[in-house]
Amino acid sequence: MDVGRPGESDGADGLGDDGQDEIGTDEDEGESSEDEGSSSGAPDMGEGEDETEGETDMGEESGETGGMACDALSSWDPWIGGPCEDDLDCGYEGGVCLREDEGFPCGTCTLPCDLYCPDAADAPETFCVEHMDFVEPFAPDQGACLSKCDPFKLPTGGCREGYACVIVDRFSQPGTKSPVCLPQDIAPPKTECQQMLDDAGQAWIPAYIPLDHPDGHPELDCIVEDPVRLYSPIGGVDYRYIESENPGSVRGSCELALALLELGELLQQKDAVEVAHIGTYNCRVIAGTSTLSEHSFGYAIDLGGFTLEGGQYLSVYDDWEDGVDEPVTFEGQWLKDLTDKRFEQDIFNIILTPEYNAAHDDHFHVDLKPGANFYE
Repeated sequence: MDVGRPGESDGADGLGDDGQDEIGTDEDEGESSEDEGSSSGAPDMGEGEDETEGETDMGEESGETGGMACDALSSWDPWIGGPCEDDLDCGYEGGVCLREDEGFPCGTCTLPCDLYCPDAADAPETFCVEHMDFVEPFAPDQGACLSKCDPFKLPTGGCREGYACVIVDRFSQPGTKSPVCLPQDIAPPKTECQQMLDDAGQAWIPAYIPLDHPDGHPELDCIVEDPVRLYSPIGGVDYRYIESENPGSVRGSCELALALLELGELLQQKDAVEVAHIGTYNCRVIAGTSTLSEHSFGYAIDLGGFTLEGGQYLSVYDDWEDGVDEPVTFEGQWLKDLTDKRFEQDIFNIILTPEYNAAHDDHFHVDLKPGANFYE
């Protein structure tokens, strides 16, 4: 599968860097250190599906409306985010139904809130959403609890059918944002790149990466165009932060996401099932310079190790054969062949290995610096 890529974006960057991950004040996974180092986080959220037209009929005969299933979602339903016809269907204290005639396909259960919302075991997490102009279920001084996007619990893009994942502000706390499930017809249109992720069958959600500045460089802006969060498997391969035992999410630009899908094809050809990475987004300069790292644009990822079918783990730090043009061990040959093919196939524009400098002894840095063509 060749997912291709939409148009190139302009920018400039040097060699070497690292990444970090966060969404508002919510937790995240895939962080990394200042100089190709490490740190960690935890994943969250998911993305939306297509709208279906038709009047709601939650009758017992079909359980569908206009071709859309309106049945209970799981054992945790009724709960915030579940379907409803009226308030009585939201079987918890204070439950309110945002109905189909108010613009919510099959209705959605909610709860008034002023800052935080309750969560239920096994259900998607919830978020207190800023007052919405298109529907006024509560007084202007109240928010509404809605379901966060969760591609693990709702594999149809992280939301129910007819809903999409949208980044919104927390009620009474602007600047704290989270992706929640809102009706598809009020969601912003997907970018060309995001549509390509959908076409490839990749689980993702929109991400929020606010404008930031590297420490000591307030004049430099870290801006990520079209940020997304990917969920394992990515291109058929699991990704985990190198200090974590379990696969998690990866956040960066949508351009990086497409590159990881291409990398997934190559990794599967080489019988790899998991990547241990050191980080993606991180607002910082390249060590010893005042130049922004490509991690600052969400264009880079650092790869520390690879697990093969059968469980063998190949570590860049332990298994790369320094200063050797023709590696002699299986592990060294595998890693060298991977870096060669990534460059030959133009998956990344810059590839830095332990041959580049000592700061890269424990990982491969790969990025999409526009106009670049460098491998060492």
